[in-house]
Amino acid sequence: MRLFEFGDLKEMPSLYHLYLRRYLVFFYKVFGYYKLWVPAFSDFLEETKAEKIMECCSGAGEALELLESQLDSTQFNSVHYLLSDIQPRFEFVSKFNLEKEGRFHYIAESVDVTQLKVDLDCPKVFINSFHHFSQPQVENIFKSVLGNGNEILILEYVRNSLLGYLSMLMGPIVVLLTLPFVVKPKHFPIMALFTYLVPLFPLMVLWDGMVSCMHEYNAKQLRGIATGLGMEVTVKSSVTRSLFYPAGVSAIVIMNADCQ
Repeated sequence: MRLFEFGDLKEMPSLYHLYLRRYLVFFYKVFGYYKLWVPAFSDFLEETKAEKIMECCSGAGEALELLESQLDSTQFNSVHYLLSDIQPRFEFVSKFNLEKEGRFHYIAESVDVTQLKVDLDCPKVFINSFHHFSQPQVENIFKSVLGNGNEILILEYVRNSLLGYLSMLMGPIVVLLTLPFVVKPKHFPIMALFTYLVPLFPLMVLWDGMVSCMHEYNAKQLRGIATGLGMEVTVKSSVTRSLFYPAGVSAIVIMNADCQ
């Protein structure tokens, strides 16, 4: 059974989508999730030898930027990164694209990862986003990406485990303690109303975090989906933990068996 997430509903106010993404980036920075993904991301770049990597469902885009900042600059300084989203927000797109000579480019148009265009032919990375897809959508992603000979890297900090669920309890607490420092002054009155007086925002963040943990795909499930499509794939997975985040983050690499 798949439950809804507020962050996936188009009907939700744009402020919720905006600050859900801002808080995700805030969590990355505070808890250092992205640093735990560095070995897996570095190995993926080295194994694929790709000159271009595309992140799907980029949101604010800063997670990929943070992750790239930890790489060996002498080894991967020629890699270019495409960011994309099904509903790209102008402020996130413009932040990256104003730096015209940079190695990051945010695609301004809507990109549906289940139906990718031929000119987006490169390995794909999902950072804390793959759990949003239903199994039929995952099947379409596999057809679109693996079917065109490209590799997939799935990075998640939500975990379908007891520690994973317990870690989500920190979300509302962090929101309550840090709202004045994260929210823009012009949005603070309305966000404060729905955080402190009527605590809808922290409760929605908690719900989305718990549901995300429930929807996390493991390597066995993904291998089974690929096999059901008649694809021969290699699936490698790892979990990296830290004292600051004992639930750990996961990394799953999926590639066609004949690419080995």
